[in-house]
Amino acid sequence: MGNFCARSETEDPNTIARAIIGEDYKEFPDKMAGNGVKATPAWQATITRAQLNQKRDEFWRSRTEGKRRVWIAIKAAVEADPATALSILQNTKITMKIGNLTVLEDDEGNIYSIPIYMINNPISFHKEKKHKGRQVNDEQSSIKVRLRRAGKSDDDELEIMNTAKVEELRKLFADKIKILPSQVRLFYDGKEMKDHCVLSALYIEDGVVIQAFLKSL
Repeated sequence: MGNFCARSETEDPNTIARAIIGEDYKEFPDKMAGNGVKATPAWQATITRAQLNQKRDEFWRSRTEGKRRVWIAIKAAVEADPATALSILQNTKITMKIGNLTVLEDDEGNIYSIPIYMINNPISFHKEKKHKGRQVNDEQSSIKVRLRRAGKSDDDELEIMNTAKVEELRKLFADKIKILPSQVRLFYDGKEMKDHCVLSALYIEDGVVIQAFLKSL
């Protein structure tokens, strides 16, 4: 699947990552990032959060070989917490070759290689803007946000006012996919979004991607 579908003996993942992320990409084998099935060596490069998100989107869009259902499952596992990721792999008969998500094998023996930068964030982002000191946009406006959920290849787009509360967004999403609002948990920037918070106060702007996790009853 491009350079990442099957890893050959002559293929150097670090070389590939440097080509995609930047020449100063470096992995630190003695320092770990993530945990469970998402544990990998830590890495660092000169890259912003927005740039990394773009690289990740490009990676998923460029998967043109292999089984689509497997890639959907892998994407869901990569974006889930470690316990959920393991459950996804088990349910889809995908095997970890080296104990984490970087090298996977489907039930027909096809190998799928996932770069470390897809699984864990860098040690630090380059010139990452902190929320502290950022101006909250209090002017009421309509925004479109994308909700991304495990096991689904396409995002769900919703239109909502930036002055709405998280609870309203959660109910709107639940109505769209026909489940109870209590089954939906929303996450942005690595943190769970609390019902009482106004979207603009969480710096939710037009076009942002929000992670949605569904709970079974």
